[in-house]
Amino acid sequence: MSIIAVLLSLLLPSIHNARAAARRTQCLNRMRQDPSHRFPPYGTWGDYRDSSGTWQPSGPSAHGAQLRSWVVDVLGQLDRQDLFDRWDHTRRHDSTYIGSSGTSNRQLMQQYGLEVLVCPDDQTAQDSPGSLSYVVNVGYANIDGSLSSGSGWGSSNYHNYNDPDLDLNVNGSINDLEDQKIHRRSGVMWRMVVDRNGDGLPGQPRPNRSHGPNSIYDGLSNTILVTENINAGNSQLWGDPDPRNCAFVYPISADTTDFDSTTYYAAAPFDTNHPYGRINAARGGPEGERPFPNSNHAGAVNVVFCDGSTRTVSDNLDINIYARLISPAGDRQQGTITAQQPLDGNSF
Repeated sequence: MSIIAVLLSLLLPSIHNARAAARRTQCLNRMRQDPSHRFPPYGTWGDYRDSSGTWQPSGPSAHGAQLRSWVVDVLGQLDRQDLFDRWDHTRRHDSTYIGSSGTSNRQLMQQYGLEVLVCPDDQTAQDSPGSLSYVVNVGYANIDGSLSSGSGWGSSNYHNYNDPDLDLNVNGSINDLEDQKIHRRSGVMWRMVVDRNGDGLPGQPRPNRSHGPNSIYDGLSNTILVTENINAGNSQLWGDPDPRNCAFVYPISADTTDFDSTTYYAAAPFDTNHPYGRINAARGGPEGERPFPNSNHAGAVNVVFCDGSTRTVSDNLDINIYARLISPAGDRQQGTITAQQPLDGNSF
């Protein structure tokens, strides 16, 4: 018996490691996407129909109603065209209105928890319909204050391709057109605002600003598109466009004492006010308030690059290398901004 016990003690770690490796591989397979088309917005906002069918304008607010996340836009590629066709694009993502399809948007998400959207090692998402483990790259974020709902960066539940606090070209004009172009190059997918009602509200609509393969200057195989976050999907509604629910960011410092803004890409300054922004630094949550790469895989997260390739990336990855893997066009020189150095394939 003692011999059997010794043999079992040697065998069990191998079985555990094999199962962990199998789950990691399964997770990678679920994350593969076709990068041949322009990437959809990470989230869509705008006018919507209320329960009576009346159009409700977005009002003077620039963000509008939360309509859908990127997941809805790729349902067809996930072999769920049936769900896409039943989604009511004129309603909010959490609408309970039951249309001609016989289901509401909320019911679709709650009744059809898609296995392909959940990592096998994400225990908080297992057996929870509507859960989401995979998040998309929405670039650098100057996070003002808290990440909790209703305050600071999360108060409007969206993340723009332009940042109203940054004068990136150092010309004394904050958030001018060049600043917006520079900031947009820090992430792959951005939000979109639609104006279905045609009321011509100021600032509406805002088209899809997401990148496509032709605008990813740094190389498709060097730019992260999708990764994991076991703290995502807090609403348990995979169609929720809140970036804390469906996206991840690199927290960048806006403190001028931390960096010369001309080095925005060359040495992207990590915001130490949000230390959980590093890979696997917030495995314990809290749910819905940590839009950063996190997984239960030992020492690593899985990522999908913009060319569709997948890799396991160490959580010990140098922070500057990580920042470069996020930006799709940080290597391109523009105005006063110093470009990043090209990445060596062995860097990560």
